[in-house]
Amino acid sequence: MPSAYVVITDRILAVLDQGDIPWRKPWTTSRPTNVDGRPYQGINSIVLGMSGYTDPRWLTYRKAQSLGGHVRKGEKSTPIVFWKHIEKKDEDSFWLLRYYSVFNVEQTEGLELPALDQPNGKHEPISRAEQIISNMPNRPSIGHDGGNQAYYRPSTDSVHLPSQESFHGPEQYYSTLFHEASHSTGHESRLNRHGLETGIAAFGSATYSKEELVAEFGAAFLCHESGIANTIDNSKAYIQGWAKAIGRDKRLVITAASQGEKAANFIMGAN
Repeated sequence: MPSAYVVITDRILAVLDQGDIPWRKPWTTSRPTNVDGRPYQGINSIVLGMSGYTDPRWLTYRKAQSLGGHVRKGEKSTPIVFWKHIEKKDEDSFWLLRYYSVFNVEQTEGLELPALDQPNGKHEPISRAEQIISNMPNRPSIGHDGGNQAYYRPSTDSVHLPSQESFHGPEQYYSTLFHEASHSTGHESRLNRHGLETGIAAFGSATYSKEELVAEFGAAFLCHESGIANTIDNSKAYIQGWAKAIGRDKRLVITAASQGEKAANFIMGAN
């Protein structure tokens, strides 16, 4: 049986091989949850969020049966991961990473579930994005003096962006800002991801690719929290570099998702 790292990584690599970045696609209208309403965390939120289903609810094959319904014949499951604490007598306990399969509610029949809440039209995603950045604790300096580049500079602990007017729209602007703000959480005064700072590692190196993945996941979580699409355009070089780094290390995607979630939580003041 393949490891959980291999199952999840291969799923994302399959999308990368098509020249796309799965966590840069617009998210579903709601964060993925199980049918009991508990939201999925970390890499599971990313994997389920890029599935394309409009219903955010997921369940196992057995759960569907227990609710009086069933998964339609021919439907394919989606793998997710979880940590299980293993305790042994007279030995050190440890955590074991496992994966199991879930189906979206849209892949089932015969379920009697509550209707989904419909958007009330009062949601202001850009206002929420601005609120997140404005309330970031220990925030780095943010300037719109980057010319035609967006970057975080570790030596001065500063984020540099093009002018706001140069972006195609506010979603692209906040996606870029969230990406660079996520980089800034690696600073020693914040989450201290020593050695991963983009401004230090060589472009295209494994270290650079790892930090880019962390920032990508951080931006994806923040965009989702804001209700906006993560829409930054990426060059082919970036995609190939990340794919190579992921391919060398099957644990990288899950690790980067965890670090990206920590970055997003820090920016939102949730750490």
